[in-house]
Amino acid sequence: MPSSWNKLKTAYGFTKPYDFNVAIPALLNVAFFLLVFVKFIGALINNNKARIYGPVERNFLTFPSEMYYFYLYILIGILLLFLFIRKKKIYWVLLVWFAVEFFLGAWGKGLSPFDSRAASDTRYAYHPLLQAVLVPDFKARNEGLLMAHNALGLRDSNISTENLTRNGLIFAFGGSTTYDFAVSQGDTWVEKLTGLLGSPYKVFNFGVPGYTTAQHVIQTAFYEDINGVFPSCAIYYAGWNDLRNAHIAGLDRGYADWYVPTMSQNLRTRRALTTMTVSPLLKLAVRGLGYFLDTVPTVVPTLDDSQEGRDNEKLKSIFRRNAATIAAINTSRGIKTIFIAQMLNRDTIKFAEDRPRTHALLPFLHPRDQWNLQSELNELLRADAVKDGFTFIDPDINQFDPADFADHGHFTARGSAKFATRIAEDVRRACPAS
Repeated sequence: MPSSWNKLKTAYGFTKPYDFNVAIPALLNVAFFLLVFVKFIGALINNNKARIYGPVERNFLTFPSEMYYFYLYILIGILLLFLFIRKKKIYWVLLVWFAVEFFLGAWGKGLSPFDSRAASDTRYAYHPLLQAVLVPDFKARNEGLLMAHNALGLRDSNISTENLTRNGLIFAFGGSTTYDFAVSQGDTWVEKLTGLLGSPYKVFNFGVPGYTTAQHVIQTAFYEDINGVFPSCAIYYAGWNDLRNAHIAGLDRGYADWYVPTMSQNLRTRRALTTMTVSPLLKLAVRGLGYFLDTVPTVVPTLDDSQEGRDNEKLKSIFRRNAATIAAINTSRGIKTIFIAQMLNRDTIKFAEDRPRTHALLPFLHPRDQWNLQSELNELLRADAVKDGFTFIDPDINQFDPADFADHGHFTARGSAKFATRIAEDVRRACPAS
């Protein structure tokens, strides 16, 4: 053993006469390894917070995962540094390469390797009209919460799709607050509502994270049936995602100028633009290539600073028109339409007042203005209900407190149960079943 140790010291310049041309790079390698090791341990400690549905939070690690292979990749790089320590040109190229890779992967925004299970188990699939739909027969855990989709690509409500009839059949449409992003199977408000309504009611969850009323128009027009059976009632719990289009100049009536193209990127349904790789530099290269070769351009929204833009008059008009269109389609099919006022966590929004105005998903809407605009949309629905032939239900925001929300707008299990309880009787009155 002493002989091997002495040979190792000699090989890396740590015996007299000291060879600093080798010893200094060796010390750099050791320091690099220790830094990587510390980050690796940090990832292990935070293992329970790793996400399975998208990018792993920076510094978090799961096994087997692409983040794991990223650390293995960096470790192999460090071994190569030791092997080529006397080949100066090769050594310094390798050191710069792997140092940049490590720092981009560990701290670079949007460049951290993704959890590999997200590549094979991701809950979303590309759809040419809707940009994203739920993957059928999906089941996985997200931070301890069980997420499951049935064979039709709906969040599973534990209800058979066989031998359905219109009597008591209700479809619930919405974004992530209908999908119920922050609760486990059995705790979604759609499931709770089914239980409260009792037989013969069956409520199916058509909610998809990210959907606005523009996607609900498409869903209603083309995808509002299960095996050819249409519902007797359709519930729409929507509006929060529409806020993302606030204050945008030249806003397209279908949100196609900015928000719709970003959906496939946010939900990672266009795989070519979200290359699953352990190399952040390769990821950057693919993005750069995509910028020049991708036929779908990356759109940067511009602020509408006119009075009309500040008041969001066009957004409100689009929102009202979408609601009216949905109601008209349903009426033509003999389906009763229910819109439910969107609830948001006013407390977290209030405490976010100092957050910068610009945000990737809400580029021009300040957090403190979210509830004000959302409440305006809610009131527009209330005002249009009789004219456009739909039922409006207001669960009353004053009945909800911070414990009912997991964040700005997604319910906790307690919040979902309360929400279902507060709308159940109104739904029953609007949708009588025999």
